[in-house]
Amino acid sequence: MQLNTRSLFLFACLLLSIFTAYAVELEKRVPQEQGGQQPAPSSAESQPQPQPQPTNAPAPSGSGGGSAPASQPPNTAGGQQPQGNQTANASSGGGNPVAGLPTTGSFGNTIYPGEATFIEPTGSKSVSPLYRIDSRENVTFRWGYSSLRVRPANLTLAAVGPQSATYTIAQLDGGATSAVWHLSDVPAATPLFNGMYQIQLYDQRGASAPAQPGYLAPASRLTIAFYNPESYGPMSGSDYCPTCFYDAGNRLLSHTFGGLGIAFGIACFTSIAFIYNLLH
Repeated sequence: MQLNTRSLFLFACLLLSIFTAYAVELEKRVPQEQGGQQPAPSSAESQPQPQPQPTNAPAPSGSGGGSAPASQPPNTAGGQQPQGNQTANASSGGGNPVAGLPTTGSFGNTIYPGEATFIEPTGSKSVSPLYRIDSRENVTFRWGYSSLRVRPANLTLAAVGPQSATYTIAQLDGGATSAVWHLSDVPAATPLFNGMYQIQLYDQRGASAPAQPGYLAPASRLTIAFYNPESYGPMSGSDYCPTCFYDAGNRLLSHTFGGLGIAFGIACFTSIAFIYNLLH
């Protein structure tokens, strides 16, 4: 009878230790108020949303009745051309494709307008080429031509910045295919600001000239960005907490393993006492 009573007592102690361990584990899963200030999660930097580039759909306006151009590029061998069959196409090698073109001409609506495509600088669909606002900084532009049948008399390369501020980069010959913008030449009265700048390339007819068959259409698809560099300063202030991560780790260890250690110790002690009483 005495053995059965002792066995029941030890069995009750074992059940009590198991219940205590379960209660500690359950209490650990319940959110508790922390005494210290939790480190604020750092938010990811926002990135500019992708901007789809407009399609190059030709819409020439000429003197030939206003009919729409054919869906496929016309055969240049049979088009109406002044002074022979000559068309400037973009090319990475060879001579200047604009040098041998006539300076005037008249074409029907089946002829596409000339187009200038920037080769340098180039950016992705979502990120524009970025440059630092510094008098020692230079921006190099290179471009090529396609479907151009009339050589421009002259070219103007300009940049339109925030609040429609316009900067004339260079006045060029009609056959030019490159230019360099020296930021040291920017007037002090109109300095550059942080933001996006639209690059425009157009001939003697102006930036708002309508598309005309064979003539250069104004190019304004390239966008670059400028930023003002700032010197590095050490982090300081009430939001700066270099030990927050370390303190958070200590709190996590104490709350997670403290209760489990106590429950495990009670269970081990009860199990050893139960086995000892069974053997004696």
